[in-house]
Amino acid sequence: MSAFPAADPVAPDASRSRDSPRRIAIVRALLALVWAAALVIAVGDEVPTTSSDVPTGAAVLLASYPAIDVVASIAGALRTDASARVLRINAAISALAVAAIGAAAFGSDAGATLAAFGAWAAVSGAIQLGVAVHLRRTEGRQLPMIVSGGLSTIAGLSFIASSGSHDAHLAGVAGYMALGAVLFLLWAYRSRTAPQAAR
Repeated sequence: MSAFPAADPVAPDASRSRDSPRRIAIVRALLALVWAAALVIAVGDEVPTTSSDVPTGAAVLLASYPAIDVVASIAGALRTDASARVLRINAAISALAVAAIGAAAFGSDAGATLAAFGAWAAVSGAIQLGVAVHLRRTEGRQLPMIVSGGLSTIAGLSFIASSGSHDAHLAGVAGYMALGAVLFLLWAYRSRTAPQAAR
């Protein structure tokens, strides 16, 4: 869920400033929905144990998912002054997550992969939550991003906790992806309203 859009309240062209993060959010959400469906297919019907190897297709998808955040955060940083530094930090964290999740997915087991994915989701979600709360004070319209950041943090911690159990519910990560996509689409819809309308 984590890559967060950020409108620039001081940009000279306010309409263009609002439209760019909205487009990023829509593209990011659509990609996440495709990723979620692909992950369910890659995992299949059987629930692996946490000590099992991760199916190759699922490993590729899990490792590459944070790359959406990298691209979205960099694109957002290029189009805003308000949160550019935080977006660049988020991009760096997500880039590290690609490497860490990939190492776990291809070099360890499903439990380690869930833990690595969960750590990224929790950290990135906490950053998103903090930024959304800050932006709500100045421009509003951040409730979906606040919910998204909070749920991402909780989901990440639950992935870490479940990494120590017997079953590795890798397909459950797809639900995390899909819910994040819905919240980004909701944010994009709400962003069509006037920036002064804090919600």
